Amino acid sequence: MIIQEKLASSPFLAGASLPLEQVTSKRFRAGQIISDKPSGVSTVGMIVSGRVEVYSVALDGKDVQLNALTAGECFGVCNLMASAELETVLRCGEETEVLYIPKAVLLSCMEQDAGLAMRYAALCNWKVQFLLRRIELLTMQSCRGRLIAHLLEQQDEKGVVRLAGSREDLARRLGVSRAALFRELSALQSMGAAAVDGNSIRIQDRPLLEELL
Repeated sequence: MIIQEKLASSPFLAGASLPLEQVTSKRFRAGQIISDKPSGVSTVGMIVSGRVEVYSVALDGKDVQLNALTAGECFGVCNLMASAELETVLRCGEETEVLYIPKAVLLSCMEQDAGLAMRYAALCNWKVQFLLRRIELLTMQSCRGRLIAHLLEQQDEKGVVRLAGSREDLARRLGVSRAALFRELSALQSMGAAAVDGNSIRIQDRPLLEELL
């Protein structure tokens, strides 16, 4: 697949007139830590395949998973126009391919392409809303509350939540222990509120979940 076809999978970058000779591709192993400054150059990374988990490191050294990015999504965009770096850690949840676009190149293209600039504004708007929901979730005190809020937010039209990774990954995403997550999943199943099947969780009684929340 050529670079232009890979860029087309991103709602943000699709159709952008980027100088393709300045776009580079790199593959990473599962578990590998990656950066938005390969070779010291500030870039925006676009995920072609795989999964990148985004973590924030708290003052006590504890990692809190903020997001899990998949094909077509980008990292390094929130500080595109700011000199300050974000204190986050990017880890590959599986084998991953990333396209790197230098930030200076992307900014130059945005100056010439109003559509690209508007898509960037929309992406930032969505990320602000997403982070506000994450803050609300992570400030909940109980594991049960965090789990239920996550299930209600992530369910599809059939009431099914499909986990991007393992249940251990979900525990990290919610900022709870593996044992606490497994205990609450078991409790929700016993109540008839949810059913767990492999990497899928089906909501069976939404009113009950909302009452428990």
